Amino acid sequence: MEKELLDFCRVKKIFDKGFGFLSSINYPQDVFFHFSKIKDEKVKEELKKLKRGVVYIYYTSQSENNKRKVFRMWLSLKNVPDYLIPQFKSKIIDELNGGKTNVFELVHIIKELRSYSQISHEEFKQILLSHKIQSNPSVIIKTLSDKEISQFDDINSYFNNIQIQKVGKDVWSYNVLNKIF
Repeated sequence: MEKELLDFCRVKKIFDKGFGFLSSINYPQDVFFHFSKIKDEKVKEELKKLKRGVVYIYYTSQSENNKRKVFRMWLSLKNVPDYLIPQFKSKIIDELNGGKTNVFELVHIIKELRSYSQISHEEFKQILLSHKIQSNPSVIIKTLSDKEISQFDDINSYFNNIQIQKVGKDVWSYNVLNKIF
């Protein structure tokens, strides 16, 4: 039996006939789903309203006849079983260091994880030191709460100065962590 891995994506395609395909950070092929397999009526109703790319879906999948199919699905990380979160966080950090997933999709996930207190101080440091964040430090703003953003005197100036001065990554992460935590 294969290990159940939490996955996510923006809606890639939903056809009028009640099925669609989701991209995966864990597997190279798209993952098939059909509305009839979704047991939660609230999730079904939300999916019926979706347009491509409007919402993130969290899901697990299984391989059947060499094709991946959605096993379970959630619209929010708060509903995902806790045992799926640690491996998922590791995968997100891996994606920040060289994966194919768009950095803006990853920071959306990080913000949601942080909103449910699922990112530790050490994990956030790993995120700040990741390749994609170091290449474009201002995207970290999207992971911050309004309260955290208000702690910066001038957030845009702060991030622009970091990019202009090209300070060392240890100094950069230390400054951001001290402002946030």
